[in-house]
Amino acid sequence: MVKADLVARTAEAAGLDSPAAQDAVDALFESVVSALARGDRVVLRRFGLFHTRPRKRGVARNPRTNEPVGIPRGRVARFRPALDLRSFPDGN
Repeated sequence: MVKADLVARTAEAAGLDSPAAQDAVDALFESVVSALARGDRVVLRRFGLFHTRPRKRGVARNPRTNEPVGIPRGRVARFRPALDLRSFPDGN
């Protein structure tokens, strides 16, 4: 599923036209991104939790050239699914 599929399903479920559904989906994503940028947690009940974690500074290697590449200190977005998402039966 891609963003266009989310927009189409949102339009169908909410009875919106396509541009309004596009605006709604964009507003949701922008809200999540801005909350994570501020360091807030985003909890969507029965879906999951988005949060940021500190990333340690370190050194990795470029696999083609084997040269060391520095990994800067920063924050990384993480997602922890709710129990409803973790319990999908196998095969679906």
